[in-house]
Amino acid sequence: MHVDEFLRNSQLAVSEKLPYVGKDRPLMKLRQLLRRLRPGVWSGWPEKAYQREGYQQRLQAVEEHLSECLDEAPAGPVRILSMCAGDGRDVIGAVRSHRRRKDVAAWLVELNSQSVELGKGYSVNAGLDRTLKFINADATIYSTYKNIGAADIVLVCGVWGHVPANEKSMLVRAISTLCKPGGVVIWTRGTSKGIGRVREIEALFAGTWWDKGRVTYTADAAWAIATYRYRGPAHELPADGQIFNFQKNAG
Repeated sequence: MHVDEFLRNSQLAVSEKLPYVGKDRPLMKLRQLLRRLRPGVWSGWPEKAYQREGYQQRLQAVEEHLSECLDEAPAGPVRILSMCAGDGRDVIGAVRSHRRRKDVAAWLVELNSQSVELGKGYSVNAGLDRTLKFINADATIYSTYKNIGAADIVLVCGVWGHVPANEKSMLVRAISTLCKPGGVVIWTRGTSKGIGRVREIEALFAGTWWDKGRVTYTADAAWAIATYRYRGPAHELPADGQIFNFQKNAG
């Protein structure tokens, strides 16, 4: 049996016996285990993806947004948090030559150990090994962030396409707990299947505590890159529970 089929069948079998609710630990633990059982799905992904021009354009745009956020950050320490960070080349690319690099402390959360090791090597080469901390853990659960705390800048790049439709609002709520009041989130959304997918995410942020900042598109119009500022109160981070259930192709 192919590992993807095993994953689907295993989750289905458990869900029939144990329906998922927000803090259902047994099923949450099983999902984490099953994701770790198929490391080959994401092995070498950043290296392969960023050979494509579209991803190079997205990378450049994210770095530009992050550089602008660093420019605008108040004086003093700047905390950065990246979810599903891959090898962290977007954070490294923006911070390495920025005038605020000495103010930065960054946490990059990534489940794939190969990407984490690559990212650590990149950070050493950039002289940022004391600035960036890679966390080889599941970015989709709250407990991963318990020792990090709220950030001034949160990156959610290349993530929305892996979030089930009925859980996207859950991720927006989670970002509100991970971002400091006055802080920002940078997110990306693919547009290959229509601009409506960008509008869907914008609608989730609209009418809440978020102010829309800057939205740009890559030259090939395949990606939207957005910066939003959080104007709401500080929220206590839940001790545990699922932020969303990662799917390879959630749409």
